[in-house]
Amino acid sequence: MKDEFVNSVDYCLRPSAPVHYAPLSATFGAVVSGLDLSESVSGDDKTTLNRMLLERQLLLFRRQNLNEDQQVRAAEIFGPCQTAWQSRHYPSRNSLVRYLSNVDPSGSPIGRHPDLDSSYWHSDGSWARCPPKATALYAMQVPEGEGATHFVNMYQVYDNLDRTTKARLKKLHAEHDLEMSRATRYRRMPWQWWSTEKNRESLLTRFIWWKRLIKRRWRNGTVSHPVVRTHPETGRSALFIGDHAWRITGTFWPIGIRLMREINELSFDPTATYTHNWQPGDLLIWENASILHRVGAYDHSSQVRIMRRCVILN
Repeated sequence: MKDEFVNSVDYCLRPSAPVHYAPLSATFGAVVSGLDLSESVSGDDKTTLNRMLLERQLLLFRRQNLNEDQQVRAAEIFGPCQTAWQSRHYPSRNSLVRYLSNVDPSGSPIGRHPDLDSSYWHSDGSWARCPPKATALYAMQVPEGEGATHFVNMYQVYDNLDRTTKARLKKLHAEHDLEMSRATRYRRMPWQWWSTEKNRESLLTRFIWWKRLIKRRWRNGTVSHPVVRTHPETGRSALFIGDHAWRITGTFWPIGIRLMREINELSFDPTATYTHNWQPGDLLIWENASILHRVGAYDHSSQVRIMRRCVILN
Protein backbone atom coordinates (compact mmCIF):
# COMPACT_ATOMS: atom_id res chain seq x y z
CA MET A 1 0.00 0.00 0.00
CA LYS A 2 2.84 2.38 0.87
CA ASP A 3 4.62 1.76 -2.46
CA GLU A 4 1.36 2.26 -4.34
CA PHE A 5 0.87 5.58 -2.58
CA VAL A 6 4.43 6.71 -3.37
CA ASN A 7 3.74 5.98 -7.03
CA SER A 8 0.58 8.09 -6.88
CA VAL A 9 2.58 10.90 -5.24
CA ASP A 10 5.17 10.73 -8.03
CA TYR A 11 2.33 11.10 -10.51
CA CYS A 12 0.98 14.14 -8.69
CA LEU A 13 4.44 15.73 -8.51
CA ARG A 14 4.83 16.02 -12.28
CA PRO A 15 5.90 19.59 -13.18
CA SER A 16 2.50 20.26 -14.74
CA ALA A 17 0.58 19.33 -11.59
CA PRO A 18 -0.20 22.34 -9.36
CA VAL A 19 -1.31 20.27 -6.34
CA HIS A 20 1.16 18.08 -4.46
CA TYR A 21 0.52 15.13 -2.12
CA ALA A 22 3.09 13.67 0.28
CA PRO A 23 2.78 10.97 2.98
CA LEU A 24 1.97 12.27 6.45
CA SER A 25 2.97 9.04 8.22
CA ALA A 26 4.27 5.65 7.14
CA THR A 27 0.84 4.01 6.93
CA PHE A 28 -1.81 6.71 6.50
CA GLY A 29 -2.39 10.42 6.03
CA ALA A 30 -1.27 12.87 3.35
CA VAL A 31 -0.06 16.48 3.29
CA VAL A 32 -1.72 18.45 0.51
CA SER A 33 0.08 21.54 -0.78
CA GLY A 34 -0.55 23.91 -3.65
CA LEU A 35 -4.19 24.62 -2.81
CA ASP A 36 -5.63 27.81 -1.34
CA LEU A 37 -8.94 26.60 0.08
CA SER A 38 -10.22 30.16 0.51
CA GLU A 39 -10.67 30.11 -3.28
CA SER A 40 -12.71 27.79 -5.48
CA VAL A 41 -11.28 24.33 -6.25
CA SER A 42 -11.47 22.79 -9.71
CA GLY A 43 -13.56 19.73 -10.45
CA ASP A 44 -10.46 17.63 -11.20
CA ASP A 45 -8.87 18.60 -7.88
CA LYS A 46 -12.09 17.77 -6.02
CA THR A 47 -12.12 14.31 -7.60
CA THR A 48 -8.48 13.74 -6.64
CA LEU A 49 -9.02 14.98 -3.09
CA ASN A 50 -11.94 12.61 -2.59
CA ARG A 51 -9.85 9.72 -3.90
CA MET A 52 -6.94 10.65 -1.66
CA LEU A 53 -9.21 10.83 1.41
CA LEU A 54 -10.38 7.28 0.73
CA GLU A 55 -6.83 6.04 0.13
CA ARG A 56 -5.01 7.88 2.92
CA GLN A 57 -7.91 8.56 5.35
CA LEU A 58 -6.56 11.90 6.63
CA LEU A 59 -5.59 15.02 4.69
CA LEU A 60 -3.59 17.97 6.07
CA PHE A 61 -3.71 21.44 4.50
CA ARG A 62 -1.16 23.85 6.01
CA ARG A 63 -1.23 27.67 6.17
CA GLN A 64 -4.88 28.15 5.26
CA ASN A 65 -6.65 31.42 6.07
CA LEU A 66 -10.32 30.50 6.25
CA ASN A 67 -13.43 32.21 7.55
CA GLU A 68 -16.51 30.18 8.49
CA ASP A 69 -18.04 30.15 5.01
CA GLN A 70 -14.74 29.25 3.34
CA GLN A 71 -14.22 26.35 5.72
CA VAL A 72 -17.70 25.06 4.94
CA ARG A 73 -17.01 25.34 1.21
CA ALA A 74 -13.75 23.40 1.66
CA ALA A 75 -15.49 20.71 3.70
CA GLU A 76 -18.25 20.41 1.11
CA ILE A 77 -15.69 19.19 -1.40
CA PHE A 78 -16.25 15.85 0.35
CA GLY A 79 -20.00 16.05 1.01
CA PRO A 80 -22.74 18.16 2.62
CA CYS A 81 -22.13 19.48 6.12
CA GLN A 82 -24.27 18.73 9.15
CA THR A 83 -25.98 21.49 11.10
CA ALA A 84 -23.78 22.01 14.15
CA TRP A 85 -24.72 22.15 17.79
CA GLN A 86 -23.65 25.58 19.02
CA SER A 87 -21.56 26.46 22.05
CA ARG A 88 -23.33 29.14 24.09
CA HIS A 89 -19.90 30.60 24.92
CA TYR A 90 -18.72 30.86 21.32
CA PRO A 91 -21.62 30.57 18.82
CA SER A 92 -20.91 30.65 15.09
CA ARG A 93 -22.51 32.81 12.44
CA ASN A 94 -22.69 29.89 10.00
CA SER A 95 -24.86 27.11 11.43
CA LEU A 96 -22.71 24.43 9.75
CA VAL A 97 -19.63 25.11 11.91
CA ARG A 98 -19.00 24.77 15.63
CA TYR A 99 -16.26 26.34 17.75
CA LEU A 100 -14.36 24.22 20.26
CA SER A 101 -12.81 26.84 22.51
CA ASN A 102 -11.89 27.38 26.14
CA VAL A 103 -12.41 31.15 25.76
CA ASP A 104 -15.29 33.27 24.51
CA PRO A 105 -14.98 35.56 21.43
CA SER A 106 -13.62 38.37 23.63
CA GLY A 107 -10.82 36.12 24.87
CA SER A 108 -12.23 35.63 28.37
CA PRO A 109 -11.85 32.08 29.80
CA ILE A 110 -15.10 30.10 29.98
CA GLY A 111 -13.79 28.28 33.06
CA ARG A 112 -13.76 24.73 31.68
CA HIS A 113 -12.52 22.47 28.91
CA PRO A 114 -14.82 22.69 25.85
CA ASP A 115 -15.24 18.89 25.75
CA LEU A 116 -13.32 16.76 28.25
CA ASP A 117 -14.80 13.56 26.86
CA SER A 118 -13.05 14.17 23.54
CA SER A 119 -9.83 13.01 25.24
CA TYR A 120 -11.06 9.40 24.81
CA TRP A 121 -10.70 7.55 21.51
CA HIS A 122 -13.88 8.06 19.48
CA SER A 123 -15.42 8.42 16.03
CA ASP A 124 -17.48 11.58 15.58
CA GLY A 125 -21.21 10.93 15.43
CA SER A 126 -20.93 7.14 15.57
CA TRP A 127 -24.25 7.09 17.46
CA ALA A 128 -26.10 8.06 14.25
CA ARG A 129 -27.82 5.39 12.16
CA CYS A 130 -25.78 6.65 9.22
CA PRO A 131 -22.56 7.97 10.83
CA PRO A 132 -20.95 11.04 9.24
CA LYS A 133 -18.38 10.54 6.53
CA ALA A 134 -15.65 12.87 7.74
CA THR A 135 -14.67 15.75 10.03
CA ALA A 136 -12.93 18.99 9.04
CA LEU A 137 -11.10 20.68 11.94
CA TYR A 138 -9.41 24.07 11.56
CA ALA A 139 -6.89 25.53 14.01
CA MET A 140 -7.36 29.22 14.80
CA GLN A 141 -5.29 29.51 17.99
CA VAL A 142 -3.37 26.66 19.63
CA PRO A 143 -1.03 26.35 22.63
CA GLU A 144 2.54 25.70 21.50
CA GLY A 145 3.48 22.06 22.03
CA GLU A 146 0.18 21.17 23.72
CA GLY A 147 -3.33 20.13 22.72
CA ALA A 148 -2.28 17.76 19.94
CA THR A 149 -4.82 15.47 18.29
CA HIS A 150 -4.04 11.75 18.11
CA PHE A 151 -5.28 9.47 15.34
CA VAL A 152 -5.30 5.71 14.87
CA ASN A 153 -5.80 3.75 11.65
CA MET A 154 -8.53 1.20 12.40
CA TYR A 155 -7.94 -0.68 9.14
CA GLN A 156 -4.46 -1.47 10.39
CA VAL A 157 -5.61 -2.26 13.92
CA TYR A 158 -8.06 -4.83 12.53
CA ASP A 159 -5.50 -6.28 10.10
CA ASN A 160 -3.03 -6.77 12.98
CA LEU A 161 -5.45 -8.92 15.01
CA ASP A 162 -5.00 -12.67 15.09
CA ARG A 163 -7.47 -14.86 13.19
CA THR A 164 -9.30 -16.05 16.33
CA THR A 165 -9.88 -12.51 17.61
CA LYS A 166 -11.09 -11.37 14.19
CA ALA A 167 -13.60 -14.23 14.05
CA ARG A 168 -14.88 -13.43 17.56
CA LEU A 169 -15.26 -9.69 16.93
CA LYS A 170 -17.04 -10.23 13.59
CA LYS A 171 -19.94 -11.80 15.48
CA LEU A 172 -20.47 -8.76 17.71
CA HIS A 173 -22.52 -5.59 17.42
CA ALA A 174 -22.07 -2.55 19.64
CA GLU A 175 -24.68 -0.04 20.71
CA HIS A 176 -23.51 3.54 20.18
CA ASP A 177 -25.08 6.23 22.34
CA LEU A 178 -23.54 9.53 23.47
CA GLU A 179 -25.49 9.84 26.72
CA MET A 180 -25.16 6.19 27.72
CA SER A 181 -21.42 6.24 27.18
CA ARG A 182 -21.23 9.26 29.49
CA ALA A 183 -23.51 7.55 32.00
CA THR A 184 -21.15 4.61 32.38
CA ARG A 185 -18.21 6.96 32.94
CA TYR A 186 -19.91 9.31 35.39
CA ARG A 187 -21.54 6.46 37.33
CA ARG A 188 -25.16 7.18 36.45
CA MET A 189 -26.09 3.52 36.01
CA PRO A 190 -28.67 2.35 38.57
CA TRP A 191 -26.31 -0.20 40.10
CA GLN A 192 -23.78 2.61 40.65
CA TRP A 193 -26.17 4.92 42.48
CA TRP A 194 -24.96 3.90 45.91
CA SER A 195 -21.31 4.74 45.16
CA THR A 196 -21.78 8.16 46.70
CA GLU A 197 -18.07 8.86 46.87
CA LYS A 198 -17.96 8.74 43.04
CA ASN A 199 -21.36 10.18 42.18
CA ARG A 200 -22.57 13.08 44.26
CA GLU A 201 -25.76 13.75 42.31
CA SER A 202 -28.96 13.33 44.26
CA LEU A 203 -31.16 10.31 43.65
CA LEU A 204 -33.87 12.66 42.35
CA THR A 205 -31.49 14.17 39.77
CA ARG A 206 -30.48 10.72 38.58
CA PHE A 207 -34.09 9.55 38.41
CA ILE A 208 -35.12 12.58 36.32
CA TRP A 209 -32.17 12.02 33.98
CA TRP A 210 -33.11 8.36 33.46
CA LYS A 211 -36.78 9.22 32.91
CA ARG A 212 -35.80 11.62 30.11
CA LEU A 213 -33.35 9.11 28.63
CA ILE A 214 -35.87 6.26 28.59
CA LYS A 215 -38.42 8.46 26.82
CA ARG A 216 -35.85 9.34 24.16
CA ARG A 217 -34.80 5.72 23.65
CA TRP A 218 -38.44 4.65 23.40
CA ARG A 219 -39.11 7.38 20.83
CA ASN A 220 -35.94 7.03 18.72
CA GLY A 221 -34.86 3.47 19.34
CA THR A 222 -31.24 2.39 19.71
CA VAL A 223 -28.36 2.43 17.24
CA SER A 224 -26.06 -0.56 16.82
CA HIS A 225 -23.18 -1.08 14.40
CA PRO A 226 -21.01 -4.14 13.70
CA VAL A 227 -17.80 -4.10 15.72
CA VAL A 228 -16.07 -5.08 12.47
CA ARG A 229 -17.59 -2.74 9.92
CA THR A 230 -17.16 -2.85 6.17
CA HIS A 231 -16.31 0.56 4.76
CA PRO A 232 -19.21 1.64 2.52
CA GLU A 233 -16.89 2.85 -0.28
CA THR A 234 -13.60 0.95 -0.04
CA GLY A 235 -15.06 -2.39 1.07
CA ARG A 236 -12.23 -2.79 3.60
CA SER A 237 -12.83 -4.04 7.15
CA ALA A 238 -12.11 -1.78 10.13
CA LEU A 239 -12.86 -1.92 13.82
CA PHE A 240 -15.72 0.50 14.45
CA ILE A 241 -15.41 1.04 18.19
CA GLY A 242 -14.48 3.95 20.46
CA ASP A 243 -15.93 5.85 23.37
CA HIS A 244 -19.49 6.19 22.02
CA ALA A 245 -19.72 2.38 21.69
CA TRP A 246 -20.81 1.75 25.25
CA ARG A 247 -21.96 -1.91 25.28
CA ILE A 248 -22.14 -5.08 23.22
CA THR A 249 -25.74 -5.70 22.18
CA GLY A 250 -27.61 -8.88 23.08
CA THR A 251 -25.99 -9.13 26.51
CA PHE A 252 -26.95 -8.28 30.09
CA TRP A 253 -26.00 -4.61 30.45
CA PRO A 254 -23.17 -4.90 33.02
CA ILE A 255 -21.60 -7.77 31.05
CA GLY A 256 -22.00 -5.97 27.72
CA ILE A 257 -20.49 -2.79 29.16
CA ARG A 258 -17.50 -4.67 30.54
CA LEU A 259 -16.93 -6.49 27.24
CA MET A 260 -17.12 -3.26 25.26
CA ARG A 261 -14.67 -1.62 27.65
CA GLU A 262 -12.23 -4.47 27.10
CA ILE A 263 -12.52 -4.07 23.32
CA ASN A 264 -12.09 -0.29 23.56
CA GLU A 265 -8.91 -0.82 25.59
CA LEU A 266 -7.14 -2.76 22.83
CA SER A 267 -3.55 -1.67 22.51
CA PHE A 268 -2.53 -0.03 19.22
CA ASP A 269 0.66 -0.64 17.30
CA PRO A 270 2.55 2.71 17.26
CA THR A 271 2.85 2.43 13.47
CA ALA A 272 -0.96 2.64 13.27
CA THR A 273 -1.03 6.01 15.05
CA TYR A 274 -0.28 9.60 14.10
CA THR A 275 -0.04 12.61 16.44
CA HIS A 276 -0.75 16.01 14.94
CA ASN A 277 0.86 19.00 16.62
CA TRP A 278 -1.26 21.90 15.47
CA GLN A 279 -0.13 25.14 13.89
CA PRO A 280 -2.51 28.06 13.32
CA GLY A 281 -4.00 27.74 9.85
CA ASP A 282 -3.94 23.93 9.78
CA LEU A 283 -7.01 22.25 8.32
CA LEU A 284 -7.29 18.50 8.92
CA ILE A 285 -9.97 16.41 7.22
CA TRP A 286 -10.29 12.79 8.27
CA GLU A 287 -12.53 9.81 7.67
CA ASN A 288 -14.71 8.69 10.56
CA ALA A 289 -15.34 5.14 9.28
CA SER A 290 -11.68 4.09 9.46
CA ILE A 291 -10.07 6.42 12.02
CA LEU A 292 -10.46 7.07 15.73
CA HIS A 293 -9.15 10.27 17.27
CA ARG A 294 -8.73 11.95 20.64
CA VAL A 295 -7.53 15.30 21.96
CA GLY A 296 -4.28 15.52 23.87
CA ALA A 297 -3.87 17.33 27.16
CA TYR A 298 -3.38 21.04 27.64
CA ASP A 299 -3.98 23.43 30.52
CA HIS A 300 -7.39 24.86 29.62
CA SER A 301 -7.19 27.33 32.51
CA SER A 302 -4.10 29.11 31.17
CA GLN A 303 -3.63 28.07 27.51
CA VAL A 304 -5.94 29.18 24.72
CA ARG A 305 -7.12 26.65 22.15
CA ILE A 306 -9.67 27.72 19.53
CA MET A 307 -10.70 25.17 16.90
CA ARG A 308 -13.52 25.28 14.34
CA ARG A 309 -15.20 22.09 13.19
CA CYS A 310 -17.45 20.90 10.37
CA VAL A 311 -18.97 17.43 10.26
CA ILE A 312 -19.36 16.03 6.73
CA LEU A 313 -22.28 13.74 5.93
CA ASN A 314 -22.31 10.87 3.45
